[in-house]
Amino acid sequence: MQLTLLALLATTASTPPLHATHGGIPAFARKYRTSCSTCHIAAPKLNVMGEAFRLNGYRFPENDVLLRREEPVPLGEDPWRDLWPRAIWPGEIPGASPVSIRLQNDVRVSRDANGDYSYSYRFPHEVYLLAGGTLGETFSAFLETEWTRENGLEVVQAKIKIQNLIPWLPSRAANLWFGLQNLYLFTFADRQIDRAAREVFAWQRFAATDVELRDNVTGQILPSSNAFQLRRTTPAIELNGLVGGRLYYGVGLAQGAGRATEDNNNFMDFFYKVRYKLWGLGLDGTYDEGGRPVLGSGGQLLDRSLTIEHFGYIGREPNGIAGEDPHRAFGVSARVLYGPLDVGLGWVRGDHDDPWGAGVGLRHTSVFAKGEFMLFPWLIGSMKLDRFDTRIDPSAVGFDAIGAGRDTRLLPGVIALLRQNIRVAIEAVIGERSQGTTVWLRSDIAF
Repeated sequence: MQLTLLALLATTASTPPLHATHGGIPAFARKYRTSCSTCHIAAPKLNVMGEAFRLNGYRFPENDVLLRREEPVPLGEDPWRDLWPRAIWPGEIPGASPVSIRLQNDVRVSRDANGDYSYSYRFPHEVYLLAGGTLGETFSAFLETEWTRENGLEVVQAKIKIQNLIPWLPSRAANLWFGLQNLYLFTFADRQIDRAAREVFAWQRFAATDVELRDNVTGQILPSSNAFQLRRTTPAIELNGLVGGRLYYGVGLAQGAGRATEDNNNFMDFFYKVRYKLWGLGLDGTYDEGGRPVLGSGGQLLDRSLTIEHFGYIGREPNGIAGEDPHRAFGVSARVLYGPLDVGLGWVRGDHDDPWGAGVGLRHTSVFAKGEFMLFPWLIGSMKLDRFDTRIDPSAVGFDAIGAGRDTRLLPGVIALLRQNIRVAIEAVIGERSQGTTVWLRSDIAF
């Protein structure tokens, strides 16, 4: 099936540069001289080829050498390999600058339960400095920094990937990624992989600090200091790989201390994830015998597949009362791609044993779904729905949880590409608990 993939990529090699974030960035477009639609559907949302490119350490599966237009700078000659260990193993660095820039601007319009409106301009909302590249056949690196007016400059990701860690295993069966990184517990609905619209689901941004505990006898209100969120990047070491081209696994240890530089309790959190894809393009970027690409209008690479995912995360954080809050979360999801249609459904449950240091537990559950349809290669309609519920341990008599309860939200959106690297999005957040509506108009430019 390699020839089919090469033919597909060759048809996009003369189109405008790529706009991407985590499957590829504009620096990769300059390296491979290929278009956004090779790896994206309304970038930064990855298509199936973009996800295979990400998992392969920012290399195109099977056809990396044939696509490369920019020659790397060698750090040694090939005969050095034969002289090892009496010589340094040769490597390479990108021939052009691996740096890209991304700008996001927002306009927000909100209407509260009383019918009052408020407006806000965020020009810019976020400025990203992105860098990534392959360092020979085995190593690759990625850097993401973000500047906002609220938080200043922050390093979001800085990670190294070692592909094919154990040479005598099948290709891509064991890879080691380490550094400050997104754990990608789910690819379905992940804000950095599967993001046509920008707003995240409630379970992704929830932290125990969102809920306070009130003692009804004393009137005392206890806050939690556990600000852990499942979506946050963290220092981590992860072993991952592909089995048979369609089964993906990942296991690792994460620091889980939020924005803190040092670990706050000397306990490394454990996480795992597993994914299986049926039909369509495999996770390794190839098709089964007899399979073929599904091409949409404008050269978009589409797919017909079913992907099932599961993750688990087990950790602990200080609760602020000289104790710790053991917590864990588990989730499952299913996603169907059928040409221009992308539909997914998932469920997540999280438990905190003692977030307030009062011996009272907290649970949150969420059912969430999305549907996206590509009306044109440059226009996507999006609809998200989530139902999020938080409650304290029912056996905790005499306590109330401030901020707990149930909320159902509807998140419609429209995403349009003015150019392959310039997009605008209109999104709304309609919530049951807030009884209000927020509408975002966003622009997103990368170069």
